[in-house]
Amino acid sequence: MRMAVAARKSAASLMRKTLDRQAALTLTKLSFKKNQIRSVIIDYIENGKNGPFNEVIQILKNGHNLSDNNFRVLFEDCLSCIVYLEREFKLFIDILCNIEWANRDPELVEVFTRFILSLVTAHTYHCPRVMASLVKLFKADGGNWEDSPPQELILRWSNIHTLIAQIVAVMPMTSNVLMQTIIENFPYYKFGCVANRAYIHNLIWISKYIPSLTEQIMTTIVHRLIEMDVNVVSRSMKPQETIFDMEIDDKDEISVTLDYCMLEVLRWLEDEREAVLHILCNVFERVILPTYGIRHVQFLLLYTISINQQCADRIFNNLWTIAAGLHGLGPGALTTRKTAASHLAGLLARCVRVANTRLIHHLKTMADWCHGYITATQETSVNDNTKVHGAFHAICHAIFYLVAFKNHHLFMSKESYNFVESLNLARLVTCPLNPLRTCPPQVTRAFASVTRSHQVVYCQAIIEKNTRYSLHSAVQYDEWFPYDPYTLPISGKIIWPLCIEYKDLLKDGDDETQYSSLKKKLEAEDDDYLIPSPSQRLASSLSNCVSPGFKTSESILM
Repeated sequence: MRMAVAARKSAASLMRKTLDRQAALTLTKLSFKKNQIRSVIIDYIENGKNGPFNEVIQILKNGHNLSDNNFRVLFEDCLSCIVYLEREFKLFIDILCNIEWANRDPELVEVFTRFILSLVTAHTYHCPRVMASLVKLFKADGGNWEDSPPQELILRWSNIHTLIAQIVAVMPMTSNVLMQTIIENFPYYKFGCVANRAYIHNLIWISKYIPSLTEQIMTTIVHRLIEMDVNVVSRSMKPQETIFDMEIDDKDEISVTLDYCMLEVLRWLEDEREAVLHILCNVFERVILPTYGIRHVQFLLLYTISINQQCADRIFNNLWTIAAGLHGLGPGALTTRKTAASHLAGLLARCVRVANTRLIHHLKTMADWCHGYITATQETSVNDNTKVHGAFHAICHAIFYLVAFKNHHLFMSKESYNFVESLNLARLVTCPLNPLRTCPPQVTRAFASVTRSHQVVYCQAIIEKNTRYSLHSAVQYDEWFPYDPYTLPISGKIIWPLCIEYKDLLKDGDDETQYSSLKKKLEAEDDDYLIPSPSQRLASSLSNCVSPGFKTSESILM
C-alpha cells in the first residue's frame, strides 16, 4: 500500500515537472507585440471579449520568467490604459504586482515604478494590495548573513524602498496603509531567522525615509521580539525544562532568530542614536515594562541608558515614579509597580555606566520612601498581608538586591560605609511588615551575608522566624530578575561589555553556620518540621530558581 502511494506521488511529481517545463518553454516562445495587451483590455471592457483576457491572465500567472521585452511591452501597455484598470481588475492587478520586477535592469524597474505610481494615484483603492505586494518582498529566504546582507539583496530591496518612498511622497496618507500592511505581514516567529531578520532589517530601513512611522515600527518590532523571547528556553535551562529533542530544536531555532533580530535593533540604536533612543524609552514604558518574565528584550533599554545619559535619567526617574505609585495607574497597578522596582534595581546594579552618585541617590530615595511607609502603617492597623503591602516589599527587595550586588562600591570607604548605615536597613528588616519573608532566597542569602560581614544588620533571627513560617505554609517568591546575565551569543557581544557580573563577597562554605546549620536546627527542634511534602517542595523550588547573579545554595531553607 505504501509503495503504491509512493509511486503515485512520484508520478505526480514527474507530471508537475513536465508541466512546469512546458510552461517555461511557452514563455520563452511567447512574444508580446506593442499595444497587444492594451487591445485585449479594451476589447474586454468595451466588447465583453473575455477569452483573450483570460488567456493573458493564465500566461501572467506564471509570468515570473517573462523576458525583458515582454515585461516592457506588458507594463507600457498597461500604463497606457491605466484609466480602465478599475475595481473589477483586482485579480489582474494582483497578478501584475506579483511578477518578478525588483531584480531586473534599472530601465525595466523604472517602467514598473511608473506603472505602479500611475495606478495608485488614478485608483487609490488599489493601494492596499500594491503595498502588500511590496512589503511581502521583504521576507527573504536563503542563507543568513553576518555583518550585512548580500549586495544582490540590498539592490533588490533598494528598488522596493524607492518605490514605497515615491508612493508615500505622492500620497502621504498611504503611510497609514503601509503601517497596517507591515503589521499584517510580519512573519510568524517560527518562520526562521532569515525571514524575520530580513523583515526587521527592512522595517528599520523604512523608518529612515519615513521618520513619522519610526515609533510605530519600533513598537511592532519589539512586540515580535517579546513574542520570541517568551518562547525561548535559555541553553542553561534546556536539560531541566525540555523533554523531546524536537522541542529543544524548535526552541534553539527561536533563540537564534531572536539573537540576530536583537542584533539588527542594537545596530539601529547605535546608528541613529538621539533620533531613536528616546523613542525606545517610550516603547519600553508602554510595551516592555508591563511584560513579565522576558529574559532578553529589556537589554535594549540597558544599551540605551549606557550610551545616553538623558535617557538614563528619564528611565530611572520614571521607573521610580511608577514603583512608588506617585501617579495613579488604575487596576493592576501593583504588578506594574513591582516590575518597575525590579527593572530599577536591575539597571542600577548591572549597567556599567551607572555612576555611583546615581546609585546612592536612588538607594536613599527608596530607603526614605520605605521608612515613610513603615511610619504610616504604624499609625494605622498593621497587617502582614503581602498583597496589600506588595509595593513596599518590592522596593525593599530592590534595596536588598542593590546592597548585596554593589557591596564592593557601598563598603569601599568610611564615607560609603556611613551612607549605608544612614539607610537604617535594620528598621526595614525588623519592621512588622517583614519584607525578608517574601524576598527571593538567593537575594536574602547574599544580603544577610554582606550586612553581617560589615556589621550593619543581623538577619539571623528574622531568617529563622521566616523559615519556621515557610515550613508550614508555601511562600511565593518573585524570582524573575530582568537583567540576569544575557545568554544570546551574537548580540551578546554588544551587550556583555555593558553589564556588570556579580562578585560574591564570601567564599564557598562561609555561610555554613548561618544557613545549613539553621535547617538542621529547625528540623531537630520539632518533628512537625520534618513533614516531607512542604520541605521537599520548598527545597526543590529553591534549587531550580533562576539566579540574579547570586549563587543559589541548595542548603538554604528560608
